[in-house]
Amino acid sequence: MKAVEEEKDVGRRGINSAGVELAGVELAPYMMRLVTRLKRDRKYPAAHGYLSALHSFQRFVGGRDVALPVQEVFTPARLKAYEEWLMQQQKRALNTVSDYMRSLRAVYNRLMPPGTAGHDPQMFSDVYTKVVSPTKRALDKEQMTRLMTADLSVLPRRQQAVVAYFLLMFMLRGMPFIDITHLRRSNIRNDELTYHRHKTKKALTMEIPPQARRLIDEYCDTGPDAEYLFPILPKGLRGGWDEYRCYQDALRRFNQVLKQAVGRLLPGVTVSSYTARHTWATVAYHMGVSVGRISQSLGRSSVRVTEAYLKPFDSKELDETNRQVIDFVKKVNGEKWQQLIGCRALRWDLRYLPSNG
Repeated sequence: MKAVEEEKDVGRRGINSAGVELAGVELAPYMMRLVTRLKRDRKYPAAHGYLSALHSFQRFVGGRDVALPVQEVFTPARLKAYEEWLMQQQKRALNTVSDYMRSLRAVYNRLMPPGTAGHDPQMFSDVYTKVVSPTKRALDKEQMTRLMTADLSVLPRRQQAVVAYFLLMFMLRGMPFIDITHLRRSNIRNDELTYHRHKTKKALTMEIPPQARRLIDEYCDTGPDAEYLFPILPKGLRGGWDEYRCYQDALRRFNQVLKQAVGRLLPGVTVSSYTARHTWATVAYHMGVSVGRISQSLGRSSVRVTEAYLKPFDSKELDETNRQVIDFVKKVNGEKWQQLIGCRALRWDLRYLPSNG
């Protein structure tokens, strides 16, 4: 409670032009108090974001033992130097840079609330804080067919398992990675799978396709004390921050191994854990399945969110649609269409006749 009251008092006083009010306030202890509070409130993604930004900035300045007075951290020049370090030396993606900067901006606004004396509204104006929606990468039908019919025995056992999980995520209605990691044997009865979405808590029931059942039988955890259906997460997790961190580590390893495996099976193709879900939605959409039905199958609560998963039609497909529309009109109008084309061509020619004047 004392730390919280100190934080509130710091926020009320703010930073004056000389940085006197916040003299002695260190960035790391302050952010760790915020992280502790977020963990207590079970806001693990936010806590993870703050920790990642803090550790990144500490690497930028030379290590965790380097003092970080907040009045030295929060200057436009220091923040710009940090951004350049992230982009040029660390080769971080723009969204990663934005994540770190927005976390630091949130800390700055807590320390120095907008509208208080000394708050600089332009503090982060020269660094990247936008959010770019990443391109939803989906495999096309041919690529997915090649992956589903690939001989997995050419891969190391670990890569085989990861590709199998990826295929299961596709065949089980685009199941998210977090849901497949938390499946238990009790979720399966005969040839039916029933589980709750981890994110929305929505209950889903589906038939297990024969191809999926074979993969489940081959790659499930057969240990007598197995907690989960697949050996992805360690045993003994009881929720909370530790489980969240274990899941993040598992997701990172999964994507690394998946990239290696697909690199051998589909050279030049980039995939991630999200690709299976995006591909299922895209293939269904191109088959003519309604967005509403796709949304229901994915277990989403909003049709609008589902639309973001759908890969736009390629330019060639749009061109083909345009030709079909023109052909249809030509067929219906017959000679009238030809007359129209002839009249337009005549008008075009008349425009370019030499003038007698």
